[in-house]
Order: sequence, then structure tokens, then C-alpha cells
Amino acid sequence: MKVISKDEIRHVAKLAELELSGEELDKMTPQIDRVLSHVAKISNVDTSKVAPTYHTLNIGNVYREDI
Repeated sequence: MKVISKDEIRHVAKLAELELSGEELDKMTPQIDRVLSHVAKISNVDTSKVAPTYHTLNIGNVYREDI
């Protein structure tokens, strides 16, 4: 499944003010496509029964006495 095209990569590179040669574009397109394909798989995971996690540790505010 093709997720991103050379034109889209060229556009993003332009926005990032990067100059990519044709060789670099040819090399990067399938690599970025594979990465985005793997990331897209995450959207297929059922997370309806998973509580939102805002922080991995149970942290509360710590106050000290005013001196």
C-alpha cells in the first residue's frame, strides 16, 4: 500500500527548506513509505477499553512550606 508519493516528499522537503537530489528522493520515498505504513497500523488497534494516559507516573503537585 502506497502511503506517500515522491511529490509529497518533495513538498515536505521544500517546506523544511531541504534540497533533495533525485537519488536521495528515490532512496527516501520507499523508506518513509514503510515507516508511515507501520504508523498507520496503530489506527487499527482497538483502544476503546483503554483509559487515557496523560503521564506514565502517578505524580501530584509537591508543595513546600513558605518560609
